[in-house]
Amino acid sequence: MKNTDISIEKLEKQLQKAKEKFNEEKIIRILDELLIKYKESNDLSKMQKIALELIQIYETKGKKEKLTSVLLELGYAYTKSGDFENSILSLEKLIAMIQESDDPIKKVRAYTNIGINYENLGDYDKGVANYLLSVQKYEEQIKSLKESEKNKWMMIYGDTLQNLGVTYGKLDQNEKSRNYFLKALKITEESNDYLGTGQALSNLGVSYTYEDPGKSLEYFKQSLIIVKKLNSPEDIAININNIGGAYKTLEQYDEALQYYFEALNFAEENKLVNYMPHFLIFIGNVYQIKGEYEKAIDYIKRSLEFSLKHKNAELIKSSYQVLSEINEKQENYKSALEFHKKYSKQKDRILNKEMIDKISGLQEKYEKSSQRIVDLKRHCSLVSKVLKKSIKTDFIGNSINIKKVLETAMTAAVNPDVNVLILGESGTGKEIIANIIHYGGSRKDNMIVAVNPCSIPETLMESEFFGYMKGSFTGAVSDKIGFLELADKGTLFLDEIADTPISLQAKLLRVLENKQIRKLGAKNEKQVNFRVIAATNKYIDELVEKSRFRLDLLHRINTITIKIPPLRERQADIEPLLHHFIREFSETLKKPVPKLNVEVVQKLKKYHFPGNVRELRNMVEKAIIMLKSETLEPEHFETGDTPCSDDCAIYKPKLTNLSEIEKETIEFVLNKTNNNHTHSAKLLGISYTTLLRKLKKM
Repeated sequence: MKNTDISIEKLEKQLQKAKEKFNEEKIIRILDELLIKYKESNDLSKMQKIALELIQIYETKGKKEKLTSVLLELGYAYTKSGDFENSILSLEKLIAMIQESDDPIKKVRAYTNIGINYENLGDYDKGVANYLLSVQKYEEQIKSLKESEKNKWMMIYGDTLQNLGVTYGKLDQNEKSRNYFLKALKITEESNDYLGTGQALSNLGVSYTYEDPGKSLEYFKQSLIIVKKLNSPEDIAININNIGGAYKTLEQYDEALQYYFEALNFAEENKLVNYMPHFLIFIGNVYQIKGEYEKAIDYIKRSLEFSLKHKNAELIKSSYQVLSEINEKQENYKSALEFHKKYSKQKDRILNKEMIDKISGLQEKYEKSSQRIVDLKRHCSLVSKVLKKSIKTDFIGNSINIKKVLETAMTAAVNPDVNVLILGESGTGKEIIANIIHYGGSRKDNMIVAVNPCSIPETLMESEFFGYMKGSFTGAVSDKIGFLELADKGTLFLDEIADTPISLQAKLLRVLENKQIRKLGAKNEKQVNFRVIAATNKYIDELVEKSRFRLDLLHRINTITIKIPPLRERQADIEPLLHHFIREFSETLKKPVPKLNVEVVQKLKKYHFPGNVRELRNMVEKAIIMLKSETLEPEHFETGDTPCSDDCAIYKPKLTNLSEIEKETIEFVLNKTNNNHTHSAKLLGISYTTLLRKLKKM
């Protein structure tokens, strides 16, 4: 029986003695206890170390149940310490080990935690996919559960539904987001999870903040009643503050101040120090709106004092920004300039740290147009050296075709006012070429703003591209900078431009012709100067013929056209790409660089690569993760044994239409996998949700 009262120090000493005497049974028992103790004390580095030690022991002994439990804890420790990639690897290993007959709750928790990791990485599509798997597993098991187990399961289920709601909110799918919050509300009420009910109500309130602040207010007040009964100080403070925010959105500033002050006083009484600078800056913002600048400055400076003491970088930056704005309105230009300089230094410091911390996943975040990275871009007027280094500009290849692509890209780079159109299938590296052009030219010290029009709802297109002024429509509570203004003096990268609605195409053409934009609600136009790099995997000439793309816009964006050939047409590049990815993932996964059996290259040269370079990269990543020996062999690379032989007609198409080639490729892969969408997505080198989106479009 475990002694829960014994201290960590005593357990550590006991462990040392047990190891000296090679008492394996005692070693395992103490390690198990230490894992719990380190988790309770939030000592994540020691928790990871102990978990890895236990995993090695349980793997040797073949104790699968114990092993999966420790993998779950290791995944938790990695997530809490911000190592989201390693957390995903640990949890995916757990899922692979658990059979349907084993403890299913581990699988449910693992999928939920993987979703949380992907959400933290800004890959919301994968986050949603894993949350949905968790929900599916729960719903498969709920009918067979004993009554005594149901409440525990329902609480996990409710948390997952709330995570789904939050993530769909980040994807601007508000209807789905609210549906999951409402479902979570029902589940938490049925399971008497009062805290979960309060959180669901609060989340619903947040989802209605700008669309219907009155409804938002009702949800926050209901949530506050519940969390007060539970005496949950943090939730009470947050809800009081949220009520203040709802009144602020309703422009009822006196009521907003009343609740903000109540939240501040409550935080002081309950020693919620981390919340106080937030509440102080909210109060300062309301006084700023009311034009009571001296009061605003007083509360903002108090917030800044707290933030500096506790090293809250974001709030420090926000405080400097607001202080600069207030002094400018008071015509104290010297003070305004001093605060603006401090603000600029602080935002660059935040950006540099963020890029250093997340350097390995930055390219993927750019591909996904993650809101988090977009926000960072908005905070930065100049692209830092760290950012430039962390964006991939390594386009590997020895083939004549690729050398021609790079030569054309460099020609475009030294002509900074020339617009470029990049053509190529999914996964060929269109965004990397765009980065090479941008950073190889004179615009490199300004931003490259990457936008995927098909990821933006059509109703929001104009406001996202042009921005808007406060009050220009219901919900416009502050000024917003659009993508076109954000790209000023830099580059606007329009990924999948062929999906741009005709209505927006006309507006973009006008901007390209006169270099002027007008925000929604603005009286005057503003001059902008940016280069356009556009990309598509579709046959754009055919879209012009079908009147789905404007010919005059095409002429504007394709001064230089770069066609990136698919990987199957440049076999000479497979081997250098293979070696590059092997080195990359060996370093990322902290593994020795393995040897490569020459037969691997021969096998891959016979494969058609429907997912192009991205698919090859995914193959190598999986092979390195699963590798147990010192050499990569042909069997480590799953190609489905479908070489591009004479009967592989799909990959020798007579068609020249890229969209039809894509459709035919997807149909071929689905047929080959017996319509297994998950396996097909992996073969194509795209995400599960991207495949579903393409199938729906087909």
